[in-house]
Amino acid sequence: MLKKIFKKDKNPSKQKNIHQVQGKQDDKEISRLDPRGQMLYNVAMQAQNELHETVLWPDGWTTEKDEKDGIKVFSRAQRKAPNRLFLSECHYHCTLDDMFEVLYKETDAPGWNKQILQFDVVEVLTSHLDIVYSVGTGGAGGLIKSREFLTLRYWMKDKDTYFIVNRDISDPVKPASSLYPRGFNGPCGYVFFPDLDGSVKLTYVLNVDLKIPFVPQKVINSALIDVIHDFHVSLRTKVDEFVVQKHRAASDRGYS
Repeated sequence: MLKKIFKKDKNPSKQKNIHQVQGKQDDKEISRLDPRGQMLYNVAMQAQNELHETVLWPDGWTTEKDEKDGIKVFSRAQRKAPNRLFLSECHYHCTLDDMFEVLYKETDAPGWNKQILQFDVVEVLTSHLDIVYSVGTGGAGGLIKSREFLTLRYWMKDKDTYFIVNRDISDPVKPASSLYPRGFNGPCGYVFFPDLDGSVKLTYVLNVDLKIPFVPQKVINSALIDVIHDFHVSLRTKVDEFVVQKHRAASDRGYS
């Protein structure tokens, strides 16, 4: 499965640094960042490299759910974290730029993703780096309550492959609220590229610690698998609607 994503060295640590891939695309913006911004950029680069290694490394994954609706879900244990790392794969009928527009540029996530109650871009650091505040819905029959997340978000494109990486941060721009407990995301995000059949293949990595002390991890894992499946189903509907609207707009311009 994962071996087909990239040509790779058997040892992911030998892969070239992601900033070398990104090149000078955002160097001018980075040079204008203040010390806090530089620190956040470095955090994003580390998270990007870890996401890159995750999708390159094929060993240790367990199939969590038989393929349903064209969605495959896998997981594996982590050496330095108590939560399992989830990876899912699904194909979409759109262009790469369509997928990027929906996943990164659009801010109406609560409008199509039923797992999200609130989504706000609270600070834009560069054209590739921002900070997002979101609130997720609960699950597992009410055992898992809504959680808020403060996420550092970074994107890059390497040839015909997009990366969108997320990881949690603590930052004065959005202190923890009293309304929701705060969840934590390790390096995670999306990798997508054109597949041989003309579709876009999306790999979604979920690395979340909900910090729930009295709910069995097995229950949490089952709820997260459902979240992943629902995410892909909702995203497919959104992408299909986006493509139709784009074609309709292009057609209207052609007749104007």
